[in-house]
Amino acid sequence: MAENPRLAAYLGERHRLTRLAYRYLGSASEAEDIVQDAWLRFARVDEPEDASKLLSRIVTNLCLDRLRSAQARRETYVGPWLPEPIVERAGSVEPDSNDAALDISFSVMRALERLSPLERAALFLHDLYDVPFEEIAETLKRTPAACRQMASRARRMIRQDQNRFPASDEDVARFVAAFDTAMRAGDVEPLKALLAADVEYVADGGGKVLAATNVLTGSDAVAKFMLGVARKNPDPAHTTIAPAIINGAPGLLITIAGKVEQTMSFELDVHGAISGVYVVRNPDKLVDVEV
Repeated sequence: MAENPRLAAYLGERHRLTRLAYRYLGSASEAEDIVQDAWLRFARVDEPEDASKLLSRIVTNLCLDRLRSAQARRETYVGPWLPEPIVERAGSVEPDSNDAALDISFSVMRALERLSPLERAALFLHDLYDVPFEEIAETLKRTPAACRQMASRARRMIRQDQNRFPASDEDVARFVAAFDTAMRAGDVEPLKALLAADVEYVADGGGKVLAATNVLTGSDAVAKFMLGVARKNPDPAHTTIAPAIINGAPGLLITIAGKVEQTMSFELDVHGAISGVYVVRNPDKLVDVEV
């Protein structure tokens, strides 16, 4: 493979590879680093029969190495963990729904977090890149049967979250309007009306800013908590709530005096009620978000 065709093959896979690495790591910046390193390895190997499969295996190996060093940090993380949000200005891009196999919504990312790194690797390599289990076994240093089992368990875990759907622009606008009404009236009912009875509220503050340290459940508890937090806002006059595309779907970007305070993402149930609210407040995960 000549240099230009090799580079073209890499660039053609770059978007999928970055999404793949993000699904392993939950960090956009680390995913970019991994994909850069993958090029250095890919450029040195002999001409591959299938560039896509080889690149996916290279990225997988690099991610597994990175995850081993990150495991201790995850075990001592304060409060619920959410991935670093990928934020794009609303209207600048279309929500990314073309590649369901590389879904990076928060509900899917949380489901993936419950899998071991090897289970994720077996699932991704087989289901995304059609790598045979015999080859996956070589990459993961497990038997083909064990890799097949790991992929099967991973699929079952992902299916458990398939009853949740991303919010639309209209859903997000309804949430903002109901939240505003509830704040003005001092009544949680307008907000509760949009929430599923079993709604989950997951906030990631990383122990660095004020955030719920446990997952909250139930429409009454979630509505009261959100309104209570909003009432403690030190500078409401300079607070901006703007629509944004977060992890490929409509959400909200909240700033105070020009500083990014948090992102909000939503999932809906089959009846259109909000069943998941995902809030990233950890400043380390917001440092690259542009206002």
